[in-house]
Amino acid sequence: MVHQVDNSVSPIFALVAGERSGDILGADLMRGLKRHFPDARFVGIGGELMQAEGLDSWFEMERLSVMGFFEVLKHLSSLLKLRKMLIARLLELKPDAFIGIDAPDFNFYVERQLKNAGIKTIHYVGPSVWAWRQNRLVKIKQSVDGMLVLFPFEPEIYQRYQIPVSFVGHPLASQVPDKPDRLKARLKLGLDPEVCLTGLLPGSRMNEIDRMADIYVQTAQLIHASHPEMLFIVPCVHLRAQRRIEQAIEHYGKGLTIHLIDQQASEVMEACDQLLITSGTATLQAALMLRPMVISIKVHPISYWIMKRLALIPWVGLPNILANKQVVDELIQDDASPDALCHALLKLIDDSNVRQQQLSHFINQKQALTQPSAELAAQSVIGWADLSSSLLKTDATG
Repeated sequence: MVHQVDNSVSPIFALVAGERSGDILGADLMRGLKRHFPDARFVGIGGELMQAEGLDSWFEMERLSVMGFFEVLKHLSSLLKLRKMLIARLLELKPDAFIGIDAPDFNFYVERQLKNAGIKTIHYVGPSVWAWRQNRLVKIKQSVDGMLVLFPFEPEIYQRYQIPVSFVGHPLASQVPDKPDRLKARLKLGLDPEVCLTGLLPGSRMNEIDRMADIYVQTAQLIHASHPEMLFIVPCVHLRAQRRIEQAIEHYGKGLTIHLIDQQASEVMEACDQLLITSGTATLQAALMLRPMVISIKVHPISYWIMKRLALIPWVGLPNILANKQVVDELIQDDASPDALCHALLKLIDDSNVRQQQLSHFINQKQALTQPSAELAAQSVIGWADLSSSLLKTDATG
């Protein structure tokens, strides 16, 4: 039930996203909240998409974009300093609600401090408790007033611990076209409509790109030996990433045609026939785009050793996790060699049955995840934060 409070002053929502996928979710949620509170104020940490919706981002989002246990240790001092400054500023501001978007190790601590101070806290994107440590749920309960989760199997897990939870689907499912248009995407990117095209997506974080760029270009070289007509395309998240990929091409890509595109990852996926993609939200986006793929990732050896000890499920790719079985080849750590990746990709390129098996699962996943995410998430935030929506009041008065 929504409690009636004085909304003569527009509410303040604080949001913190740590990477591109969180920026997408945050911008979508902000659009939903603005339907109810057109004059709401948004502060915190976010990327270009959230800032375009009106977020006053106090720090650069890239400062939080660190993946892996060992990698976080290298940046721990600056992360702790940033977190301390953020908490102090939020405690002084006292927003009507704080929404931490993914980045669980960072955001849950922030949420716990704010909740103890009487500020309503919501976490968007359930951490992978179903894949890792379910004992984290006790601490999550102490940190949040509500959980917004993306996948339909998640609510039951949180309900067992009496944690308020709402399944909202994934905004990407609604944003991706029902029938991705390969021709239109290629024309937009200035590519030959008839060419056979493989997308190489080495990740969005620099530590991912540093590890995967050389391997992906070497893989492309091997594929080109079997399919000399094949062209390749790489979306570059920023100039630094582009320079690193250019370095990989200079060393390992002689004779290849590899198009480097400034960002536009969605258009690149839509334009391609198949993808080689680093594990993460991009794998879900590719599945929703109905593009066959091979998933790969390498992390620091210490991070991998810890991950292997803690993991409860055998997959890292979201399409496999959603299917509860391996429908997409995953090549992890030492298995992620150019030879192995080439072999997996050639199966996709040459065997229509393998492609179709993936696509059948992707279609089902898109149907399950297509929800009015912005509105569902906004309504849950409003309820958990004990706010009265101006939209509801307008509806009630005619």
